[in-house]
This record gives sequence, C-alpha cells and structure tokens, in this order.
Amino acid sequence: MTRKLCVLACLLTALAAAGPVSAQERTDPYWLAPAEEELASRLYPGFAALLQTPGLARVKCWVETDGHPYLCDVVHESPRGLGFGSAARVIVASAQVGLGQVDGRPAPTSVETNIRFRVPEVERGWDGPEPTGVQLSLAREIVESMPDWSPRDRMEAMMDGLDFDRRAVVGPWIDELLPMDRETDLRIAALQMARLYSEAELRRVLAGERVDDRSPEALAAACPELTPGEELAMEELRRRYCGRYGCEVIGPDSVPG
Repeated sequence: MTRKLCVLACLLTALAAAGPVSAQERTDPYWLAPAEEELASRLYPGFAALLQTPGLARVKCWVETDGHPYLCDVVHESPRGLGFGSAARVIVASAQVGLGQVDGRPAPTSVETNIRFRVPEVERGWDGPEPTGVQLSLAREIVESMPDWSPRDRMEAMMDGLDFDRRAVVGPWIDELLPMDRETDLRIAALQMARLYSEAELRRVLAGERVDDRSPEALAAACPELTPGEELAMEELRRRYCGRYGCEVIGPDSVPG
C-alpha cells in the first residue's frame, strides 16, 4: 500500500470511529459601528466635485479581529478614474467590524460594503455683511504677502482624485477654459478673507498674531459665486470629460462577468 493510500485509510478509520459529524454553528460578521457619514463629503474627490459627478465604490475587506478594517481592496468603482475608490477605502476604515464565529470561536473572514458619493450640495451664498473698504485693503495686503500659488499647485487642486493618465488630457482643457489669472485670484482671496474676519482680526494677522480659523463651510460660503462665463466654462469642461470618459454611475451588480 502506498503512503498516500495508507494515510487515506487512516483518515477513513478515524472518521468511522468518530461517528456522525455535527453541523458547525456559524454566526456572520457584523458592523460594530458604521462608517463616518461626513467623510463621504469631506473626502469627495475634487475634480468629481468640480464636475458635480456622483460616484459609487464597493470595498472588500479581510478582517481577523474586531475593529477597524484596513486590509481592503476596491472591487468596483463607478465612474472609474475619478478617485472614488481610494476615498471609499478610507471611509470604510472608519467603521468597525465584529467577527463572526464558528462553533463559538472568532472566524476571520471578508466583508463587503458599498460607499455612495452623492453630489455635494451647492454651497449657500454669502449672507453676511459685506466688508468695508478698510477690511478689503487689509485683506489684500495679507493675501499679497502670502506665497503665490503656482499654476502647478492650482492644477493639482483642481484635478484632485483624477487618474494620472487622464491629467495629460484634462490639464490643457482647464488651461483653456479656466486660465489662471493672478489678479483675479488675489481679488477673490481678499474678498473671502475680508468677509470672514473683522478689521481688528485682520490687523492682528498683519501684526503676526494668530486668529481663530474659520470652518470649511464658512470658507466656501465666503467665496464669490461663479461668474456666468465661469459657469459656461464648467459646463464645457464637464461635456468634454463625460463625453470622452463617461460619468454614468453603474452599480456592481450591473457589470457583466
């Protein structure tokens, strides 16, 4: 009898002696705490937000202990190439998973979940008092003393989340449709700062003193609304991008194969 057959015979003998095998008692893994909902808004990829494009990602994680899932892969992302998958992995890691059990013992396993990115709400317009001439003058002095944003910095911010192979195509579109203009950028930044800080606070900033930071929501509200020309440029940018790469959200169950 060969070694292989001998081992098999021993196993069969042991099974026969053991009697019938009882069914294993299993419990499924479960979510101890959901993902932080506000992260989907805070981590919304910048270029997708610029285009007002929603997204969906399905994330699969391997878990061996109770707690935050970190060993995760993106198994579906739509639309692709805008950074929704990378953002979804961070969001899922904010949740906490409880392991399932087999016969009363923790059982490492994988879990899957969908993360949906809904188009950010249009920021409310500025509803506070308009700054005085003195505030605008002080704010202008402050922003002019700040390090200039280079065209590269501006482009990186606008294309946040976008796949690198697409940036070579999209970058020239942005240069054409939304060209950088230092004077316009300074004027917008000065107005934004003057709306958010009092004259006394602006003087403190110029003196090198620290003032309280404003929330991201306040910063967005204080930013001037787009001009009609900028609105048209945004629409054209979306038309070109979606026409070339697609912006439709396709669920994981709708993908063939």
